[in-house]
Amino acid sequence: MKFDRKLKQYVCQSCGLTYTDAELLEARWRRLDVEEDEKKRRSREYLDWWFKSKKKQ
Repeated sequence: MKFDRKLKQYVCQSCGLTYTDAELLEARWRRLDVEEDEKKRRSREYLDWWFKSKKKQ
């Protein structure tokens, strides 16, 4: 992403998609939320697997 001073927006060099400062910040926060949800899901799946393996013993 490169900042275009004339447009006052960030522009993707490969596809031309543009973001304002506020849109880019919001997109970053959404991405962080998704990553955090994914970490929680993986942790929960691991713990489920671990507890099931202990019950079999």
